Amino acid sequence: MHLTFRPIRRDEIPKASQLVDAAYAPQIRNLYGNTRLGRWKHYEETRIASYVEREPNGVRVGLFHDEIITFNVCRSFGRLGWFHTLAVHPRFQGQGLGRQAVADAESYLASQGVSSIALMTWPTAIANLAFYLRLAYRLKGISVYAYREANTSLITGRSPFYASIYGEASADNPARINDAARVLMNRIMPGLDYLPWLAWALGKDFADTLLLWHGQQLYAMILAYFLPGTSWAEGKLMLIHPDLSLPDHLWILEHIRFWVHSRGRDAFGLPVDLSSDFARQVLLPYGFRFYPESMVNLVKGDDLPDPAFHFVRFGG
Repeated sequence: MHLTFRPIRRDEIPKASQLVDAAYAPQIRNLYGNTRLGRWKHYEETRIASYVEREPNGVRVGLFHDEIITFNVCRSFGRLGWFHTLAVHPRFQGQGLGRQAVADAESYLASQGVSSIALMTWPTAIANLAFYLRLAYRLKGISVYAYREANTSLITGRSPFYASIYGEASADNPARINDAARVLMNRIMPGLDYLPWLAWALGKDFADTLLLWHGQQLYAMILAYFLPGTSWAEGKLMLIHPDLSLPDHLWILEHIRFWVHSRGRDAFGLPVDLSSDFARQVLLPYGFRFYPESMVNLVKGDDLPDPAFHFVRFGG
């Protein structure tokens, strides 16, 4: 059985949403049982629409006789690419169609110039891990959320950084801001490019990006979601210049804390790889706790950026 792959059409989004629900709800229940984590939440159509808005050709469906059999989301960020939410219709699982969908995702990402392909899955999803390992993916650490309340400071004194907001700063001098961001991204991984994500976030009430500077140099960039109806800020991306010291890292976290607190949120979370000393040396001693839902990182091709400077969270 061979599928035909192409970008999703907007009128197909409801069917894709139903497919993800049908594929993921039993798996989540099997992994976590009748617990809060085991209760699958509907994969909303608006979520898929937002992925289409950001990278239309990267939201992929596999079809057989015009029926949607597979779905997944590809995201390209220069040389680094991700795919997630790989779903195969329950009636057609176990027939090698997941392999076809992965091959299509890899082909699409390669066409975008990606040389390092990453994904996340649950560490207890043994079948998923075995599936990707057979396809030459390598294990590259465990991603969790580190979270902390925003009411108390981490460090006192005078910060070496000054803060600006990406949207306001780029409105004044877009070329300078984007050039500084590119320099920072290239220090972390040559060819890394998150600017399309930041540009998309500009138009969203729930998304914002904090920039931390010393002189004319950008030393940290933090993208967070302030989702309606929640009391915390959800960090999605944090880039930190490799040359910074432990006190510098604490000042970055303090700026994030103050930023979140000024937005009326009680707490903030950051994605962190537990394979990095950052979790043990910086977060744990300064009041951060770790959310129990973890994800295993896997990579194919070039290695992922150093997890001490590159914090990102993707997934279903």
